[in-house]
Amino acid sequence: MSIAEAVRAEVSSARLDSSGFALPPLDSSDIHYYARSFGDPVARLFWRDDQLHMGIVPPHGQAFAGLVHFPLIEELIQDKLIVGFERCALFHSGFDAIYRLVTTPRITYWHEWSPKMLRTAALRLITLLQRLTQHGLTLRNPHPWNVLYDGLNFIYIHPGSIVHYDVETFSRSYEKLARFFIRPLLLMENGRTHLARRLIEDPRDGVLAEDMEHQDKEWAEWNPKTEAQGLPTFLERLADEVSCLKCNSAGERWINYFTTNCDFSPGTSWSSKQQALQFLLEDASIRSVLDLGANSGHYSRVAAQHGCDVIAADFDPALVDATFEETRKAGLSLYPVIMDFSHPTPARGVDGAWFPSAARRFESDLVLCFALSHHMVFGKYRLDFEQVARGVRGFSRRWALVEYVERGRFRPNEWRPDADAWYTADHLAAALRRHFSVVTVLPPANDGRRLLVCGPERRLG
Repeated sequence: MSIAEAVRAEVSSARLDSSGFALPPLDSSDIHYYARSFGDPVARLFWRDDQLHMGIVPPHGQAFAGLVHFPLIEELIQDKLIVGFERCALFHSGFDAIYRLVTTPRITYWHEWSPKMLRTAALRLITLLQRLTQHGLTLRNPHPWNVLYDGLNFIYIHPGSIVHYDVETFSRSYEKLARFFIRPLLLMENGRTHLARRLIEDPRDGVLAEDMEHQDKEWAEWNPKTEAQGLPTFLERLADEVSCLKCNSAGERWINYFTTNCDFSPGTSWSSKQQALQFLLEDASIRSVLDLGANSGHYSRVAAQHGCDVIAADFDPALVDATFEETRKAGLSLYPVIMDFSHPTPARGVDGAWFPSAARRFESDLVLCFALSHHMVFGKYRLDFEQVARGVRGFSRRWALVEYVERGRFRPNEWRPDADAWYTADHLAAALRRHFSVVTVLPPANDGRRLLVCGPERRLG
């Protein structure tokens, strides 16, 4: 069958089910748009029944159907540069056609990625642009909300953004690439990671050219008047320059924590945590794990090796970088994210629907809270046990492992006097019992640390 015949067959069957009967129109109340794609003039992404779809806006249905049959598209899908998709039996009056997209099990957003993750995502996107350029194509919308991490790779999830190349389209697209990838990476390279992360949280503006007044503005700047005939060369130079960025994070206080403190000999808190985790992972109902305060991701990788869907969260970009690199070396599927337990990413957009909150996206069957709760109680956070318990429960569907660190493990200047009356393992257990059906306090390890097993039933102890 020729491409033209395949397109006609797809278009003619757009409103029929597998038996040839007319499909009822899709009710708009059953869908909600992904991120801000409701403003896309050609293709819009939307959720229906927890499945991501792409609707092609009239009159672009036939043109996109023709693009689908390019051999290049199948190659990009196989190389995991774009997601797989297929025509589905759904009909909506606002679309010429609807395609079902293969999405990632978890969604993490660009402002939750570490510097080296952002650099890797930029290189994947540049590679995709290079491949498209070879065929006279480009991306209309290389915004990072269209780039997701699948646990191993960064992948572009908006195939409807693939269009024929022209200088004007690419110039607009490159500005998005600059705002959310190139300029933020340059700020990070110059020790301004915090500023870069705060700016790119704005999904509309990102890092503007005027935000870079004290940086080298000649770096990788696209000039349509001089570069129009040399796009492949420009993209190659851009990839080389991004690859050379070191992306070293400034905050590395805890980077050697596992190297210098880890001791898995019998009776230690390290071995107790590992044993409790492995015991719970034998429960087939535990399919997802959130590791809060994951450090460089040791326990996250243990859970990933059991086949769980794992989020490794830490507030320190350097530690998330370490988790990202170590996990990739091990070939494990795992989602590293920057997240502060006391300030998790809130929902954004109208009714909080454009970008769902971290609590919704990262909710898991089992939450690990190792060597974290005491940092939330003391230091700059000053939370109480009830706030810690609520925070853990907000991410947990069923189970949690929470570590208690006794007073003797603190420096004297870290202690807060008001904690004299309530900083005990029993008080922590009482707070957790208000949110979990059963809380078991395990015997202390030889360093005095205790593990609290929280869940719907008694499993340890």
